Amino acid sequence: MKILLSSISAIMLCACSSIPEKLQLPETTNLVAFSAQQGHQGEIARWGGIIAEVKNNADNTMIEVVNFTLTSSTRPKRSTETQGRFRLYFDGLLDPVIYQKGLSLTAVGVVQEAEEGKIGDHQYKFPVLNANHVHLWKKTQRIDVNVIADPFMYSPYYWRSSLPYRYNRAIIIHGKNNKNQTSTAGQSTKTQKQK
Repeated sequence: MKILLSSISAIMLCACSSIPEKLQLPETTNLVAFSAQQGHQGEIARWGGIIAEVKNNADNTMIEVVNFTLTSSTRPKRSTETQGRFRLYFDGLLDPVIYQKGLSLTAVGVVQEAEEGKIGDHQYKFPVLNANHVHLWKKTQRIDVNVIADPFMYSPYYWRSSLPYRYNRAIIIHGKNNKNQTSTAGQSTKTQKQK
């Protein structure tokens, strides 16, 4: 019984640790959902999405975010449907070179009164989040790797070669100093380009 309880508690701790530390909140915290933010000014929310615009003001930074639902790790889940946009205000500077358009972020803060604005020429009422913590997610790439094992690989006849030797393919590296480097396994030669 003790082993079962310790296993369950270990799994629960691992599940909690997938949320970035600065976005973690006590389990008893009632978070305001993005779809129900009206009438909840002054309450805590955790919203996220894709950065649409970054504007640095004199004393804060405003980030316009296209809102998406959050996964269990609080990372925004991109989809073809959005729930709308919101404006995030953060006291201090968030550099637009780091917080680039198109990157994912999640923020924890206090819901404020909505404000009027525009998306292009379209009038829009933006929900506002005064953020205490902002987490910028790293870009991730999904690569599908299919490995097909040769069924004859484990045969003793597979490793015998009819050639007296094996060679590796040459790799050519172009550098800034106009030199070509040709490299093979165990051997490296450099040649100077002639103009």
